[in-house]
This record gives sequence, structure tokens and C-alpha cells, in this order.
Amino acid sequence: MLERKLSTLQTLVQHTQKASENGWQALIDEDRLLSRLEVLESQLVIYSKNHGEDTLRQELVALQDDKHHYEITAKESLRRVLQEKLEAVRKITDLEQSLGNAENNCCYLKEITERTQNDLKQLAADHQEQRKEVEQLQKKLEEAKKKHQEELEKVENEKQELIDKLEEVTKQEKILCAKVESLQADNDITNEQLAVMKTKWENIKEGEVDKIISNDDDSTNIIDKNKLGEQNVEIIPISKMDQESEDLQEKLQDTQQLIINYKAKIEELESKVKSSQQEVDKIQSDLDQANRDCNKYLLEIAALEMQLKEAHRQTECSSDLNTHLEALEQKRMIEATRDVKQQILDLRDQLDVEKSKHKETFDELIEKKRLLQEALQSAKQSRNEAEQLKNKVKTLQDEIDTDKNTRQRDSPHVKSSHESTHRPTAKNKSELNSLKEECTNLRKRIHAIETEMKLSRKENLQLSSDYNKLQDSHRELEALKVKLEHKAILWKSNMTDAQKEAEQAKQEVSVNPAMTSLSPIPPTTTTTITTTTISSPSCSAYTTTTSTTTTTTTTATTTAAAAVTAVSGKLDQQGIGHSPDRLSSDQLPAQTGQTKDLVSDLTVKCDKYTDEVRSLREELSSMLEDYQYLRDKSKLLSFISSIPLLILLFAILIAFYPTLEEITATSSELNWLDPDTAA
Repeated sequence: MLERKLSTLQTLVQHTQKASENGWQALIDEDRLLSRLEVLESQLVIYSKNHGEDTLRQELVALQDDKHHYEITAKESLRRVLQEKLEAVRKITDLEQSLGNAENNCCYLKEITERTQNDLKQLAADHQEQRKEVEQLQKKLEEAKKKHQEELEKVENEKQELIDKLEEVTKQEKILCAKVESLQADNDITNEQLAVMKTKWENIKEGEVDKIISNDDDSTNIIDKNKLGEQNVEIIPISKMDQESEDLQEKLQDTQQLIINYKAKIEELESKVKSSQQEVDKIQSDLDQANRDCNKYLLEIAALEMQLKEAHRQTECSSDLNTHLEALEQKRMIEATRDVKQQILDLRDQLDVEKSKHKETFDELIEKKRLLQEALQSAKQSRNEAEQLKNKVKTLQDEIDTDKNTRQRDSPHVKSSHESTHRPTAKNKSELNSLKEECTNLRKRIHAIETEMKLSRKENLQLSSDYNKLQDSHRELEALKVKLEHKAILWKSNMTDAQKEAEQAKQEVSVNPAMTSLSPIPPTTTTTITTTTISSPSCSAYTTTTSTTTTTTTTATTTAAAAVTAVSGKLDQQGIGHSPDRLSSDQLPAQTGQTKDLVSDLTVKCDKYTDEVRSLREELSSMLEDYQYLRDKSKLLSFISSIPLLILLFAILIAFYPTLEEITATSSELNWLDPDTAA
């Protein structure tokens, strides 16, 4: 709506400029016509009337006074126009400089907002990545705990199995030892029997049959007692000695074979005992390794328990700090809302004032439009009057030509009377020449005034163009004001969103306390963190500053990101690690402090722009007053220029009186007009 009105006003100003140009052109044509009419008037006055010296001197004095008055007014108008032109040029240069500074400031603020938005996006991405890493580390910790539990159970099972195997191996070892002892006893018995049998064999060879029989009976009895138990003893006759010897040899071979087999079994059992002993040693070493691993895992579990205790203690400290920060933030939010409401009320008052000023300027423009329409009507009237005067001059010229023709055809009496009327003109030739010179001087002066009027018209056009430029700059400032109001609304909404995000981050910190302390941190670092978070300059600035907070989103987010990056850089220099949630909750006061500073800067700039708009409006009003003055002056000049036309008409009427006198034969009644003719 406002742009449409301004466009219509601009078109109206253009039309008025065109109309003023046409009016000035009409005035110039009118002045030229007046100069020609003055020449004709002078000629008619000279040829028609015979003035006295006193009247001529009075007319010359009056003309000189008018000339002097015209010169003074023209000089004053030119001086005033030049001074106004210089002032307008100076003001325009000042406005251009202020506009350039404002544009540079806007570009700088725009770059800062874009940079801070990018930093905030990067910070949010880093925050998300760190949260994902924390979740992954928590999952890995849970998996490691599960694996550790499984390994402990597995080690316990293996330990129990090894103990069972060890018991079984010891039992087998005892059984094998018993078997070895029994086999050794059997081997001794068989050796003794073999020795007895050898002695028998030797006795048999020697032929001691009786003794052998008795010995055989004893040996058989012994063998039967040892091997066959309580079997009945068979008496071997002497006739069967050979067969028995063969049987004994076979038995001896069998016993030797048994001895060999028993030795092989003993060796095999010894090898088995050695292998079982090696297995026992290996199992014992595995058991020792398992015990060492178990002790290591127990130490790790104790360290993790210490870390968990430290993390719980840190979360308790952070919860206390969060409660303190929440209380401070609530106070800050109350003050900020109060300041924002006050700012909104001030902005509304400024907006009402600007609306009233805009309404006044609109009314002034309507008034100027009406005045321009009146000026156009007056210019049209003056043009019509000039055309009418041209027509009258043409008709008068035609009448003069017809009168000349009629005079040439008139009687000698008319010629004599005509000569008598023109005789006085020869007497006043010197006066006529002086009047001609004066008329030429006046023409030159009129021409100079016309050139000055052209220059003033050009300057007026330049001033109108400057006025259009000022209107454009005013329009741009209004658009900038609307844009700033829109940005203020957006910044307010984004400020509320940032506060909601901060509250959500605090809730996440309070709900998931273990996420902020997965890495082992010694107690000294926690104390340094608390001290730095409490004694940081941003927090102190937050607690001390009570200036107006911004209703802006980009500046709020930019200052928040700048505060977060600054504090994180300080903490990185000190070697202290923070979690993302902890960082955002700790640095909220720094965000608010810097946003307050930026809001104060923006309010100062807004006041500066309003002052510039006010000065522009004052200049516009002064230019409108100057335009009113020039318009009134042009009306005065048009009125003054119409005076010679009236004089010319009167002179034409006086010039035609002799012809009317001759035609109507009333010269005796009009002799009082010419005392010489009356004499």
C-alpha cells in the first residue's frame, strides 16, 4: 500500500515537473510576446499621443524604479537559490555518507550473523557426534562388562574342570602306582620261581633223581600254592621227566615272555605317568594364568567401580550446579522478559510516532499536489491569456493595416488632420530616441532576467531531482525499518527456541548423568571444572549485566555460539574436557550477556536511523517551503508581466481614438486630450 502511494506520488511529481516546465516555457513565450508588444506600444504611443516633458520624465523615473526593483529582486532570488542549492548539495552528500555507513554496518552484521549461524550448526553437529560417541562408548562398556562376566564364569568353570581332572589324574596315578607295585611283586615272584626252576634243572642234569623228585614235589607244591591256589598236587613220575623238562622249558619261555610283556607294560605305564605329570603341570600353569587373569579382572572391576563412584559424584556436583544455574537463569529470564516488554513498548511508541509523521508527510504531499494543480491551472490560464493577447495583437495589426489603407483613400481634409496630428512627433524626436534607447536597455535587461529565470528553472529541476532522491532514500529507510521489525520478531521466536533447547539439554543432563563422565577423570579436574564454570568472566557478566536483551534469533544464536566456542577454547587451553550438554548448560549466561551487548548496539543504530529520517523529513519540509516560495514568486512575476499587456491595450485604444474621431467626426469633443491641437 505504501509503495503504491509512493509510486503515485512519484508519478504526480513527474507530471508536476512537466507541467512546471510547460508553464515556464509559456512564461518565456509570454515575455517574448510582451517585449514585442512593448515595442508596438512604444510606437503606437509615439505616433498617437504627444506627451509633455514632465509626464515623460515621470514615466522614465517610474520605469527606472521598476527596473531597479526588478534587479534587486532578481539578485536576491538568485542569491537565495544558490545558497539553497549549496545547502541541499551539502545535505545530500552527508546523507549519502550516512547511507553508505549504514549499508556497510548492515553488511557487516549480516556477515557476522551468517558466520555465527554456521558456527552454531557446526557446534550442533559436533554435539550430536559426541553424543553418539558417548552412546557407543556406553554400549561398549556394557558389552565389556558382559564379556568380563562371561569370561569370569568360563574361567571358574575351567578351573573346576581342571580341579576335577587333577583329582582324577591323582586317582589314576595312585591306581597305576598300585598296579606297578603289584606287577613288581609278581615280577619278583616269577624271578624267584625262575631261579628255583634253574636250580632244579641243574640238579636234574646232575642225576640226583631222588633229590630232584623231592625238590620237584616241593617246587610243584610251591608253584601250585602260589599260582594255582589250593589245587591237588600231582606227583610226577620219573618216567615223565623229559616231558616235564620240556614243559618247564616252555613254561620258562612263557614266563620270560610274560616278564617281557610286563616290562613293556611298565614302560608304557611310566610313559603314561610322565605324560599325565606333564598334563598336570600344564593344567597347573593354566590354573595359575587363570588366577592371574582373575586378579587382573578384579583390579579392573575395582577401577571401574571407582570411576563409577567418581562419575556419580561428578553428576551430583553437576546437578547442584545445574540447580544453581537454573535459579540464575530464571532470574535472568524474568529480567529479560521485563526488558523485552519495555523494548516492545518503546518500539510501539516509536512506530506510532513514525506513523503519525508519515501521515503528516502524506497530508503535506496531498497539499502540495493541490497546490501544483492550482499552479497548472494558473499556467493554463496565463497561456490562454497569452493566446488571447496574440489574437488581439493580430486583430489590431489587421485593423491598423485597414486604417492605413482607408487613410490613403480618404479626403485631403483627413490627410491634413492626420498631418496635424503627426506634426508634434517631429518636435519630440530626441525624446523618442531616448525612449527607444531606454526600451532597448529594458529589452536587454528582460533578456538577462529570462536567462536568470532559465538558470533558476534548471536549479529547480535539479532540486526536484534531489527531492526524488531523498524520497527514494526515505523509502529505503522505511523498508529497512520494516525489515528490522520483521527480524526482531524472528529473533524473538528463535530466542524462545534456544531457551527451550537449553532446557531440554539440562533435562538430558539430569536424566542421563552417567553420559557426561565415561572417561576416567581425577578428582582435581572436577574441582577445576566447577571453579572455572563458576568464576568464568562470561558467568560474571551474566550475573552483573541487567541491560535489555535482544529479541533477535540470529544475534542470540551467534552470541551463544561465540560464548560456547570461547569458553570451550579456554577450557581446552587449561586441559579440561567437557561434555556437550555440560558446555551448553554452563555457557548460557555468556550467551545472554553478549546478546544484550548486541541489542544495545542495535538500539543505538536504530536511534541513529530515526534521527537521520527525522533530519531528512526536516530537509523535505524546508525544500517544500522553498518550492512554495518559488511558486508564489512565479505567480508574482506572471502578475507583473500582465501589467504591460494592460498598458498596451490602453495604448492601443488611445492610438485608435484619432481614427474613431475622424470616422465619427467628434474631434471637437476630444480636443481636451491634445492641448496643442486644441490651441
